[in-house]
Amino acid sequence: MNDQPTTPSPDADAYLDPEDDVTPVRGTRFPITLSEPNSRQDSAAKPSGPGAKPDAAAQQGGAAPSGASASSQVGSQAPSGAAAPATAGTTQGPASSQGAQAGDQAASSQAGTAAPALESPQPRTREQLRAVLGLPSRLPSQVVTRNGWIATVVTTLIAAFTRLWNLGSPHEIMFDETYYVKDAYSIWHLGYEGTWAQNANASFVRGNFSTLSPEASFVVHPPLGKWLIATGMELTGPASSWGWRLAVALAGIATVFLLCRLVWRLFPSPLLVGLAGLFLAIDGVGITESRIGLLDGFIGLFALAAVYCIVRDRQSQRERIARLLEGTAAGALAPKAGWRPWMISAGVLLGCACSVKWSGLYLLATIGIMTVIWDGTALRAVKAKVWKLETLVSRGWGNFMRLVPVAGVTYLLSWFGWFMNPSAYKHGWAAAERAAGRGSWLPDSIADFIEYHRAIYEFHVGLSTPHSYMAKPSGWLLQMRPTSFYWQSNDTLGADAYQCDTRNCVRAITSIGNIPIWWAAFVAVFVVVAYVALKRDWRGWVVLAGYIGLYLPWFMYWDRTIFTFYTVAFVPFVVLALTVALGWGIGLLDGDGVVTAGSGEASVGASAATGSAGAGVGAAGSAKAVGAAEASRAGAGRSGEADAAGADASDGSASDDVATKETNAQGDLKDKLGAYLGGGQVLGKDYEPSMFMGLILTGIIVLAAVVFAFLWWPIWTAQVVDYNFWLWHMLFRSWI
Repeated sequence: MNDQPTTPSPDADAYLDPEDDVTPVRGTRFPITLSEPNSRQDSAAKPSGPGAKPDAAAQQGGAAPSGASASSQVGSQAPSGAAAPATAGTTQGPASSQGAQAGDQAASSQAGTAAPALESPQPRTREQLRAVLGLPSRLPSQVVTRNGWIATVVTTLIAAFTRLWNLGSPHEIMFDETYYVKDAYSIWHLGYEGTWAQNANASFVRGNFSTLSPEASFVVHPPLGKWLIATGMELTGPASSWGWRLAVALAGIATVFLLCRLVWRLFPSPLLVGLAGLFLAIDGVGITESRIGLLDGFIGLFALAAVYCIVRDRQSQRERIARLLEGTAAGALAPKAGWRPWMISAGVLLGCACSVKWSGLYLLATIGIMTVIWDGTALRAVKAKVWKLETLVSRGWGNFMRLVPVAGVTYLLSWFGWFMNPSAYKHGWAAAERAAGRGSWLPDSIADFIEYHRAIYEFHVGLSTPHSYMAKPSGWLLQMRPTSFYWQSNDTLGADAYQCDTRNCVRAITSIGNIPIWWAAFVAVFVVVAYVALKRDWRGWVVLAGYIGLYLPWFMYWDRTIFTFYTVAFVPFVVLALTVALGWGIGLLDGDGVVTAGSGEASVGASAATGSAGAGVGAAGSAKAVGAAEASRAGAGRSGEADAAGADASDGSASDDVATKETNAQGDLKDKLGAYLGGGQVLGKDYEPSMFMGLILTGIIVLAAVVFAFLWWPIWTAQVVDYNFWLWHMLFRSWI
């Protein structure tokens, strides 16, 4: 019975930065020793190996040597019956009886009362601490890393095409561009949102902006998103519809790139990186809302960037704990958390999300809770003194200060235009209240700001005006009621009405998600929940955090006028859920998430059975060939000639040569597969049939998603099509 504590699955953060203060060798495991031998254990000769005989004194019923009681090795422990009991029916003298009793006590101690390694008073190495903190022991090979970047770049280029192609068409104000695009022009030129004349859209499209008045208007969303839209307008000219949508399109492209790097950080697999990037690049929700001047795409970008920073903070903080606790025993005080720049960056990004729309607040709360839990599990893993108190007080308060005040300051800074312009909406309210005898002790600008936010809150919670495309959040994940952004028929198309054969033409933009992706992701969410429950893998919570912080809060506003297009804020997590589920099915989430083999490289721990550091064994024939050589040495070990196994094999028959070539060929195939699959695949073991079934299912979903994207591309990009063609694409009545 092995009484060593189970080593948790290592972290999937595949490559480390210089500030992480760790320098693992590429393709080589860290030496992991879970407990140190003491002087008593070193002083006694201990038999090793499955065929070793027990000590002669133990065979005679004498006291077991101290080295046989509890010797610790990497991944193994001495069997609990190392001290042999007295033979049945044999009369024992006092000395023999005492020896047998001592042997029983040693065996009992080893079988049930041996202290876990990290509870021993022995100083701990950094490698031990990294192991229990779930940090990776290896870096991915250069080939795997290169392929991960290739997958990132290729899918980002696909996203650039789907977002930028013919971006300025139609050259009309669409849907809520009537608010955000015109407000963006106003905020750039006035510093705040002015008032536009009725029916100003037509003149705005022609480049006539004279209908803007400096009278402040009531606007219910913070200004950052409009500042970003305005930046694109100024780069191309405010009369360019391409410029109206440029910032949003760039945000959509950046979101695809960032999702790829987040997947690599979680599951360093080129295949999974490519899947996630491709799914988001060809999704209808992501495409349509990157081609129209709306705000919600910015929320998706800032939210995803914040989650990426929190994942980086998790690894960086655990590396710091391992470094600062090196040489300490269990029960040492937890080290200081330090500055944690990744968490501060997450606070800034969450503040940016809230500065676009208030819906980012719920993700801020979700991430704050998640970081405290992560810190608590880290301190518990290293047996830090009073780790619960340290988590709730020191870490909890520290994380709060790095997230909430930082996000708050970022939010206030986004309102700088409002503070600098006394003509902005609600300025002067406090002065009017004071004149009426209802003054406030706050400075006027602060009181005006608070009153403005009170009015915004009342608007949002009270918004219930019916809309033909309003949709309950219960149907969002299945795309039951997508939003129509643009519609033109023969009566309004003008010259474009004759571009289709039947002369019954339409031009539309409907924000329909890529159905194979969304419907598969609907199932995948439950798969991820099961994965978290069964595997206790923290990476699954990264996926669920997007749903918890950006989707579930909308159920609190069931009676409010809301729309399916809000899903663009969390569509990266929808794609991430599908990617994780497929990765689990293929088998890429197991192990430590790092494959070191590829292009003729392999790394195998050669000394685990003797407690020594895992040695990197390079083999041109791959891990499969290394495994065959190990089996050969094991068979030769009985005669004490393990080192000569390779030479014996070379003198074998021709059939042995054929078998060796087949083994090498299989190993080469696995190296090539590993270079593209990456993830947790252990290249030294046979690929299971379930992996190929997972690959087949993945291929079916990818093919269906690509076909759907080709067929629905005209509906996503406002191309002139025949009415019957458009109607054929409306699969459900609720889509019309």
